[in-house]
Amino acid sequence: MTQLPKKVVLSVKPDRYLSQGLNNCGLFSIKGILSAYGLDHKEDPREYHSNLFSRLTGITFGRNYYKDILEFYGVDSEMRFAENLKDEVRLDLLKELLSKDKPVMIRIGNGYFKSDKYNPILGKLIPHLITLWGYDDEKRIFYVYDSGLTPDLYDKNVPIGNTKRTYEEMLRDWNFGKMQPWAWVVTGPHNFAYTNIKGAKNGRG
Repeated sequence: MTQLPKKVVLSVKPDRYLSQGLNNCGLFSIKGILSAYGLDHKEDPREYHSNLFSRLTGITFGRNYYKDILEFYGVDSEMRFAENLKDEVRLDLLKELLSKDKPVMIRIGNGYFKSDKYNPILGKLIPHLITLWGYDDEKRIFYVYDSGLTPDLYDKNVPIGNTKRTYEEMLRDWNFGKMQPWAWVVTGPHNFAYTNIKGAKNGRG
């Protein structure tokens, strides 16, 4: 692996950081990605659902559900897994993807739902999707857009995203899903799931 930059802030970013309701985190993440590439043309993220059932319930099925939506609206992506890697290699993987000036969408356990305090019970139970928009090696943090946070919890001091997570917090939260059947509808029985954003066919990136 080539030497990675010590700090990365993507040159593209979401037009807005919206706060979701109880679900639809994947669609809020998708809207953020599409808006960063100038491809967002819907006011409500839920309008990006590909069927009425998912739009009404927020429930999705299939590991390619979000990939197919991104593809339809002009963004190439691929879901992958970092299960068989050591932690430092996992961190380097995320940083390498970000160093290509592309966001990364990952599935986590959401211990921060509507709060700035981590709840380990929620962190084990609630599947969630967030996007990463940069990192800082000196501070050991990722810059994150987390639609599960309410606006009063947004971090106004980050250069991109609406919050930050330390490398250790990211590894903890990312290690989610292998033993939770209710999360398998999106990624299957895997830990360390991520969506590699390859770029936009048209638009800004």
